[in-house]
Amino acid sequence: MSEVRETRAISVDTGTPELGWLWVALAIGYLAASASGYRGIALGIVGLMIGALVAASGKRISGLVSGMVLSVACLYWSDSLFFVVYIPPIAGFAFMAVFFQRTLRRGSEPLITRVARKEHPDLPADIARYTRTLTRAWSWCFVFLLVAALSLAPVLPLDSWSRWVQGLGLVVPTALFLGEYAYRCNRMRDHRHVSLLILILNIIVVIKEAAVKPAPGNPGSPANIEWH
Repeated sequence: MSEVRETRAISVDTGTPELGWLWVALAIGYLAASASGYRGIALGIVGLMIGALVAASGKRISGLVSGMVLSVACLYWSDSLFFVVYIPPIAGFAFMAVFFQRTLRRGSEPLITRVARKEHPDLPADIARYTRTLTRAWSWCFVFLLVAALSLAPVLPLDSWSRWVQGLGLVVPTALFLGEYAYRCNRMRDHRHVSLLILILNIIVVIKEAAVKPAPGNPGSPANIEWH
């Protein structure tokens, strides 16, 4: 109970929900502008996104000023800074690949294992092994998207590149998520499985926890776990 209270306290102290929603709105605007071929507008939005990230760290005035300055600079020198438009999706794929991969390090618990523990506090050994493999699969999923985005950038114009990257960024993770859920429900019928809605909520909770505190030690490793 004390650990739950501690996590909630950290979230309240460090969370900036308004800036979070602003960043999401800017990201949607960026995707729309880049997919439509409006390079200058997309560049300006990237500047605002960087400013929002600075503001989220607690430096709101600095974030506002830097966001406006960067946005104007990107709009004014759009021909020279066109490459900046490619940064957000590429950085996003790289971040997600590392986000999953870092939980596979020795002494950490895989991210998907943490999600599974929301359903099964005493996680069976077979599911613990499966979730570790699945965490690695999610990491490689984002590595694939990163490589695809980098490979397509030199050969496609911005609007076509953006549509391909957005399409792949939506279709590939969705297919992996739904396909794995169907596979698991079919192959592991002896175990209880929550609904897709509850699963998504559990994932959100675990990602939020992982963002505000280090991943716990891996109790699912063969050397440490005790099965009941």
